[in-house]
Amino acid sequence: MKTEGSKLPCRLGILGASAIAGPALLDPARDVPSVTVHAIANRTLSKAERLAETYRIPRIATHLDELLDMEELDAVYIALSNELHAEWAIKALDAGKHVLVEKPIALNPDEADRLRQAKLRNPATRLVEGLMVAHHPWQEALKSIVESGQYGQLHHIRTRISIPARDRHSGNYRSVKHRGGGVFADLGCYWLQFVQRLVGLDCTDISAQSDFDGPDGCDWTFQAELGYGSKLKAECLVSYDLPYRASHTLYFDQTVLLVPDFLRAIKGFFKLKIRHDLPHDRGTVVEFEPMYYYVNQLQAFTEVIGGVRAEEYEKALERVELQSTILAAAEQRSGCR
Repeated sequence: MKTEGSKLPCRLGILGASAIAGPALLDPARDVPSVTVHAIANRTLSKAERLAETYRIPRIATHLDELLDMEELDAVYIALSNELHAEWAIKALDAGKHVLVEKPIALNPDEADRLRQAKLRNPATRLVEGLMVAHHPWQEALKSIVESGQYGQLHHIRTRISIPARDRHSGNYRSVKHRGGGVFADLGCYWLQFVQRLVGLDCTDISAQSDFDGPDGCDWTFQAELGYGSKLKAECLVSYDLPYRASHTLYFDQTVLLVPDFLRAIKGFFKLKIRHDLPHDRGTVVEFEPMYYYVNQLQAFTEVIGGVRAEEYEKALERVELQSTILAAAEQRSGCR
């Protein structure tokens, strides 16, 4: 299913041969004609070699800096572990490359500030966080519903995201605190991005809690709530312990709307829908044609590069800063600080 995106050719290199590189970049690239994956680099060379063979990537760099030195590359996709995202995004921007970096774009306000400085030094290069759900029309459809007032006032946003951790993410950065581990860093971004799109992040109250009972003191189940005065609250529960679930529920004066299994489209071209969630009414409000989140994301990235879509890295950095504040609140409440 070929998509348009920007018609400007984009020769792209990959930093990191992690499991996400295939579904998030290499597979979708087949459906975005303007993108050519030209090179890959990974600290463990054999992993890069395997991906290069599978996907017929022409060049394998022996180290990450070598890839950034390739003058023929227009952009890089960063699929390294969380604690390396900001560092290598900055290096790539300074090397004159457009950057698509896996979420989270940064782990703390200090990294966010350094990314801002890198953008100031390199205003012609584009920086996009790889938060794939942001590029599907269900979000704009819900925003239009909220703004139209057709169901009255929005009072409550409830997000539930739980993905059981296989082998407790042993040997994975998700189970190492200083590497950006923990469920809130991994899954909380989907909640914050959605809330930001609908109502913004200018909240008046923050509460958060976790037992921090995962490996290395990581948060394995995390709850948070943002208050917007007396009129609206947005809450989330994210977990590596609970059974799989991915839903957004919106409570209005006149109805309750649900986006069920909203992560489904990370697996390929699937339909998503918004429906009522009342005992007497579970009817569909809108159903979308089959889409693949990562194709949408790569297409959006080429449009940002081509200047036909706005660059929104500052919104991503705003989320980083609030996410750090929320995490700190939970740590303080649990006695971790």
